[in-house]
Amino acid sequence: MRVLATGGTGYVGSEVVAQLVGAGHDVRALVRTPGAKLAAGAEPVQGDVTDADSLVHAAAGMDAMVHMVAILDGSDAQFEAINAGGARNALAAAKANGIERFLHMSAIGVNGENAPLTRYWRTKWAAKQAVMESGLRWTAFEPSFVFGHGGGALAVFERLLRMPVVGVIGDGRYRHQPVWIEDVGRSYVAALERPDLTAGKVYELGGPQAFTFDELLDELARATGRPRRRKVHVPVGLMKAQATVLKYFPEPLKVTPEQIVMLVAGGECDLGPMRADLSVEPASLAGAYTR
Repeated sequence: MRVLATGGTGYVGSEVVAQLVGAGHDVRALVRTPGAKLAAGAEPVQGDVTDADSLVHAAAGMDAMVHMVAILDGSDAQFEAINAGGARNALAAAKANGIERFLHMSAIGVNGENAPLTRYWRTKWAAKQAVMESGLRWTAFEPSFVFGHGGGALAVFERLLRMPVVGVIGDGRYRHQPVWIEDVGRSYVAALERPDLTAGKVYELGGPQAFTFDELLDELARATGRPRRRKVHVPVGLMKAQATVLKYFPEPLKVTPEQIVMLVAGGECDLGPMRADLSVEPASLAGAYTR
């Protein structure tokens, strides 16, 4: 198929694009600046999800669209323009070009109940609603923390493990189910190629193990050959107050109050549809790190 991918230069998007190309699809990837790094075999096309006309132009001649652009931090206007507006522009571009197949990247925790709690959840929920109400043959994905060698959400936690003592927000009992980046890519390829089975469905993407945050740090230390670190649990309220300053720090210390809300909310996945419809048996954290 001829596929337009937005967000194809990002960490997760690059993997998705690489796997789509590897599966034999012709992939055109939206780039904001010429010369942006892309997976081998992908065709760059200049544009921006906040520029509706550029998306219409980029989508010309395509059979499907894969929309993966989002931000976790920024101004109110940026959240609205990129997370919510970008999805609406992508949907409009698909319709303008007669494209029916639309794959959308959402996230665990994006629902009507959580939407008022953070700008990310609110704008991603607006995007998800627009996708589900579009009338297109859509499929949405809700990955947990995505991890891979040297990148992804867990890379920040890996850097924390370099410290002799790790500060943990709250009681550390909130649970997460991290998913291997290659399994995310496989899920996109499978969904694209099985529209009769996957259209109109939302798939949670996670690994086979749900860890408390304390357990996740210990497992990550084991998987990367580091010693387990002593943990100091810091009250959530105190961390939110400190985050008003820490948001200006570099990683791994950088954190915003809204990111704290989303972290302690946790996120577990129902892997049944991922396994049954997409034929993806997710890799464990330790198993993936040894590949």
